[in-house]
Amino acid sequence: MFPEIYISKEAALPSNSQWENRFHIKSASSNRLYTIAQHIKGRYWGCDCPGWKRHRKCKHLSEIGLPSLLVPHEVNIITR
Repeated sequence: MFPEIYISKEAALPSNSQWENRFHIKSASSNRLYTIAQHIKGRYWGCDCPGWKRHRKCKHLSEIGLPSLLVPHEVNIITR
């Protein structure tokens, strides 16, 4: 069984050609919203924040228990 991540219906986003399980997460230091998503082919998680774009590692993924550095990881996304 995979770990579960709970998101609100408002945070859920549609999939695109490269990313699925997409949702918004609020920045802890500003009003900005970042998008977290799972790469369809590689099965790793990414974020559109500057830290992940530069280093493939970010606090947004860590805060919700997802690995950085292009490590494949499966979870169940539960929308409520």
